[in-house]
Parts: sequence; C-alpha cells; structure tokens
Amino acid sequence: MATKTTGFQAKKDYLEVAKASIIRANDIKKYPKILIYARKKVGKTTLALTAGTPEEMLVIDPEEGAAYKTKTNPYIWPISKWADMEDVYGALRTGKLTPNHLKQGESSTPFIWSIYDGMTRINNMALHHVRHEQEERNLDRIPGMIDRRDYNKSGELIKQMLANLETLKMGVIYTAHERIKTASYDEDNEDEDSTSTEVSYVPDLPDGVRNHLNALVDVIGRLYIVRVDDPKNEGKKVAYRRLHIGPSEAYDTGYRSEYKMPDILKAPSIPKLLKQMREGVK
Repeated sequence: MATKTTGFQAKKDYLEVAKASIIRANDIKKYPKILIYARKKVGKTTLALTAGTPEEMLVIDPEEGAAYKTKTNPYIWPISKWADMEDVYGALRTGKLTPNHLKQGESSTPFIWSIYDGMTRINNMALHHVRHEQEERNLDRIPGMIDRRDYNKSGELIKQMLANLETLKMGVIYTAHERIKTASYDEDNEDEDSTSTEVSYVPDLPDGVRNHLNALVDVIGRLYIVRVDDPKNEGKKVAYRRLHIGPSEAYDTGYRSEYKMPDILKAPSIPKLLKQMREGVK
C-alpha cells in the first residue's frame, strides 16, 4: 500500500535548516536605503552627496543635476534610456566597480553608495521603453501615445529594478521630485457641500511605484527650505534646509529605527541622518 505524503521532504532535517538560516538582528549587515524628495532646485543632489567622499559614491544621473557639482566632483554615470539602468545594475552587482577600475581615481575600494538622482525621470524612461516595445509589436497603435496598460508594465519594470538594487551590498539613495496629491471624500455622505479635499505632498511617482519604494527604504524624507531674518543684515532673509522625516498625514515621510528621531532634521546631511537612526535623539 502506498504511503501518503504530506508535501514535506521526509529525509530533510528542518531543524538543521532552521539552524543554518536563523540569525540575530545584530549579525545582519545593514545597507541604508534612503528616499529624498522635494520641489525642484531645493538641494536634493547636494544632500545626497554628503553621504561620503567622492571616491565612495557613484551618481546615476538622468537629469544632469550632478554635473554642476564641480567642487565635490563626484563620479557620475549619465543615463538617457531604460537600457542604461540594466548596464548600471550589471556593473554594480559584480562588487568590483572602483575608481581605479575606471582609471579615474586611485581607490581600489568598490563604491559603497549609489545615488539614483532622479527617480521621476527614471520612471519616465521605463514608461517610454514599454511604449516603444508595444509600438513595435502592435502596428495599429498610434505612435507616441501612452496606453493605460503601459503604466502597469513600466511599474513592474521599476519594481524589479528596486528588487535588484536591494541585493547590492551598498547604501542606496533615491531622489525624486515632489507633487501635490489631492483626494476628495464625502464626510457625511449627505450632500455635495460636505465634500472635502485632502491635500498631501508625495514623491512624483505613480502610486503603485511610490508605495513600493516607500516600503523598501529605511527613511523617507521631504526636503524643504525655510527663510528667516538674517541677524547680520536687517531686512534680509537667509535660507536654511530642513528634512522632514517624522510621520505625517500631509507628507510621505517616516523612518525605520528603534530609536526616537526628530520630526525635522536641521542642516541635514546623510551622516547626521544615519547617526540619528543608530542613536536617536540625544
């Protein structure tokens, strides 16, 4: 008589599998993942470039934003199409990409940070990549027109890219533009006068991609500028950068840390942010 199976491999020692698989949190090597978004020309690139020395960072640049950082003089990989992102991942996943290998620096240590300076633009590259592929397959499509299904397919491309970047043994910083998101809702469900509009500020990405990216990163920060009176020059204002990281109903913000962190980080930098994540408010 045949013996019934339960779906488990009878000869497999699952206790030994567990012993080999389970580790303690303190034994896990953590590679920070950070998302910074803001209005244009607020300083997203400048903040991202505080992560380390130029020899430690590689900027993937679809918008030429880092090209103007001549004082910092970072290593930049300009990209103009979706296929370039596949090349970037292919090079980084080797773990051997160094300034010395590029013959542009002396360091033989692999880059420890990759900065994707323009996720809004990278998302558009994925969308147009999908549109072009579909136009080649379907001659009845109107050239240049985006189909709703293209958004779903390009979203899957971005999600797969993010999953690939999660496997890299390096810190990752994403930047994105900001957009205003409005949502209308009927408070009492009685008449039109009771309808209210809720406004929030979020990274300029499709909702599916935005939610996926928000879930992956350790910190979601909204960068903005405040202007206050200049104590040295009466009647003039000085601008200061602030990074909002505390949970908020109005913004996509938040962090993953066992410590209490400030809602607003003044004069933000990546080292200061990481220190707060490791130690909390002192």
